[in-house]
Amino acid sequence: GMGGVGKTTIMKHVHNRLLKEDKFKKLIWATVSQDFDVRRLQNDIASQLEKTLSDDKNTTIRAGELLEMLRKQGTFLLILDDVWSSFSFEDVGILEPTTDNGCKLVLTTRSAKVVREMDCKKVQVPYLLTDEAMQLFLSKVGQDMLPNPNLESIMKDVVCECGGLPLALKVLG
Repeated sequence: GMGGVGKTTIMKHVHNRLLKEDKFKKLIWATVSQDFDVRRLQNDIASQLEKTLSDDKNTTIRAGELLEMLRKQGTFLLILDDVWSSFSFEDVGILEPTTDNGCKLVLTTRSAKVVREMDCKKVQVPYLLTDEAMQLFLSKVGQDMLPNPNLESIMKDVVCECGGLPLALKVLG
């Protein structure tokens, strides 16, 4: 979905909710970002497993080591946030989730192309409806602003301009 629609926020809620459950032995969160770097991603995942990868080995060797770490981990949920381009899970060392190993992988991206290329199931995050957008905006501005008829018209225009994007509504609110 579009930037600011709430992909990361939704995944933070999912992550935090799952922390309270025993569904996975490990929850792993890694922000990939536009300047994707295999070594950085490998390090991020390994550090959340409380392990380290050798800096003097090439990425292929490190991928094999990370894969083994994940295998030994048992069930895990790996959240890859802010993915801008597709990459090979194998090249990073990410264990392929299967029904047998009980592991899950979720990624957030703005690109439908990335979803297709990485063979993931697409879940679209919808924009807020006008009423929902107004409620979010008012929660940031303050409900006491609504009785003012002059401000109400301006607020409706602002909410309309935000196009149902929660981040824009929060920032402007």
